[in-house]
Amino acid sequence: MVVTLLALMFSTGGDEVGARTAFFGSMIFETVEKDNGATGITTGVENPVPLVVLFLVLTAVLVMIQAIYRGLKQRREQLLNESGS
Repeated sequence: MVVTLLALMFSTGGDEVGARTAFFGSMIFETVEKDNGATGITTGVENPVPLVVLFLVLTAVLVMIQAIYRGLKQRREQLLNESGS
């Protein structure tokens, strides 16, 4: 997420004013021209749903990997015990 915001920040031209979104509209980087001629920026989360979905999917994948690893480790120990006796 941080890398995406940094990419948005550096892909915006120096004189370009407007908003850019990334990751299915969840993150926003906006540049605005202020009254005194300065450029102001705003970054943040526009829509948290894609970020929450990503977190849940990654958590599920990691839990599955951990369960598979434990199962394989138990099977290995079982096979070693059977071959040793």
